[in-house]
Amino acid sequence: MYWLVKQDKQKYAWGLGIITIISILAIYVSQKASKVAIDNYQQHQLDSREIEQDEKKDSLNHK
Repeated sequence: MYWLVKQDKQKYAWGLGIITIISILAIYVSQKASKVAIDNYQQHQLDSREIEQDEKKDSLNHK
């Protein structure tokens, strides 16, 4: 991307600045999304364990 911007000598500074800002925003959004995905996965594991324990209790009560 930077190479493409360098080819346009008239708008080099603007293009470089815009690509840099977009790149920084993309990294930030990616980090936030990754954190949310990890949190959701951990919560899913906890929920699954609770469901398994409830099912075991139910199966013991019905015997």
